[in-house]
Amino acid sequence: MTVTPTAPAPAVLPEPLLGSLEYWAAHTPDAPALREGARALTFEAWNAQADRLAEVLAVRAEVGQGDRVALCMQNRLEWFVVQAAAAKLGALLVPISFRLTPSEIHYIAADCGSRVFLFDAEDADTLSRVWTDQPPSDKPSSVKLAVGVVRSQRDDVESFAELCTSGPQVKRIAQRAPRSIVYTSGTTGRPRGVVHAHQKPAEATDRSGRARPVHANENLLAIKEDIRRNLLCAPLNHAAGQASARATHAFGGCVYVMPRFDAHEALRVIDRERITTSFFVPTMLNRIVNLPAEVLAAHDVSSIRRITTGAAPCPQSTKERAIAYFGAHCLVESYGTTEVGIIARMRPEDHLTKPGACGRVIEGVDVQIRDAAGQSVADGELGEIYVRSPYMIERYLNEAPPNELVGGYFATGDIGRFDQDGYLYVVDRKKDMIIAGGVNIYPAEIEDALRQHPAVLDAAAFGVPHPDLGEQVHAVIECVEGRSVGEAELLTFLTERLAAYKRPRAISVVREIPRNPAGKVLKRQLRDPYWTGTGKQI
Repeated sequence: MTVTPTAPAPAVLPEPLLGSLEYWAAHTPDAPALREGARALTFEAWNAQADRLAEVLAVRAEVGQGDRVALCMQNRLEWFVVQAAAAKLGALLVPISFRLTPSEIHYIAADCGSRVFLFDAEDADTLSRVWTDQPPSDKPSSVKLAVGVVRSQRDDVESFAELCTSGPQVKRIAQRAPRSIVYTSGTTGRPRGVVHAHQKPAEATDRSGRARPVHANENLLAIKEDIRRNLLCAPLNHAAGQASARATHAFGGCVYVMPRFDAHEALRVIDRERITTSFFVPTMLNRIVNLPAEVLAAHDVSSIRRITTGAAPCPQSTKERAIAYFGAHCLVESYGTTEVGIIARMRPEDHLTKPGACGRVIEGVDVQIRDAAGQSVADGELGEIYVRSPYMIERYLNEAPPNELVGGYFATGDIGRFDQDGYLYVVDRKKDMIIAGGVNIYPAEIEDALRQHPAVLDAAAFGVPHPDLGEQVHAVIECVEGRSVGEAELLTFLTERLAAYKRPRAISVVREIPRNPAGKVLKRQLRDPYWTGTGKQI
């Protein structure tokens, strides 16, 4: 394949942004930037591949400022090459989970109007047909090119490796940090692409106008040391995975990419590579700390300086086990949403003194707790969490401003409260709340109680129909590998931990609780068969 350069390289390039790929490629070209097993890229090699791919996208797919580049790929080095190439062109990356079905993938890429589709799949022919075999009316007219990481017999699928190495390297410098359109997980309907507005920081105040306590910016040198070797396990189609990697690269550190999460392998990499930081969704962290004691003891994790968890509520029992294993100095919990970014952060020293909290509101973010009438409630009272932040959703792609935007605040759908010290507690999702006989029951409390049993790896509680009460509590549990437990034992175990009205009336044991790629439990998938009368009930 031959690509004719769009134009000769300019004689004078603009200065690269401090901490950008181009900055580190110029200042520490031979420093390792990315590792994936035996494969590695220095900052210079990463930048060169991104330059070549950007030229291909510009010439072959006419990608330019504001265009969308759809990327369906598991965690691997090539993901970062695509991200950097898009940034050099001023394009927006649209990361799509590789776990989705072809029809789900097509929906997102068509909805965002992508100009190019890059993908990674063992069956390249099947995934490429998402684009080439759709009826014209269903296919975005702007799609110009499909690029497979693997070889294919189809003429319209090209080798990613050849595109990144054979084309001309026309030097480009990104004028801003990489931007992306992240799609929501679609747990309550079709996924929606989140488009953010750039606003001035909101003043963080409480309901009476008093300034809320917020965490000051941490020392930058300390951050650099904490995150210089990052084990990336979180999926890159999720904002948290991208943010974790971007923070390490901003300080010239190296990201160790794990294509698919495996708890034991994560410990091996931490030990072997002397990893200093990682972001784990709570499910990942839970699987690590529940490994057999002999496995945990066999690995040296003393290099770890920061473990961050988020993207879903982290049970207190999981936090306590993580602290016991990794140390009291390193566990940080972040609470946020795709629509508004990070809302609150829990420092390592707070987890045991403020059990169940998700931290204090971060600087520049304003949070209000409101009742059903939209009025702010007093500290200690429960209500829905409303947020205003600098990283604020403007709209969902191809939609009018969302109903969730109310007076400049975003209604998160989470139920929470503030304590007297300004710590935020997220009790549960509003849509997951169970109402039995007029009494509100929050599944998260039941789930955390179940996880305290030594045989329980994870749990999910939800409401099922009841002819008299309206709803009653049902729970499913997933067992620790090699352990088992019966329903009767679990019900007895809960007797001293939960009031009678909160306790499940039935508990099922499942091989694996269904979750989306971000680690959130698919409660609708568990709950719907009981309410619709269709499908198999667990």
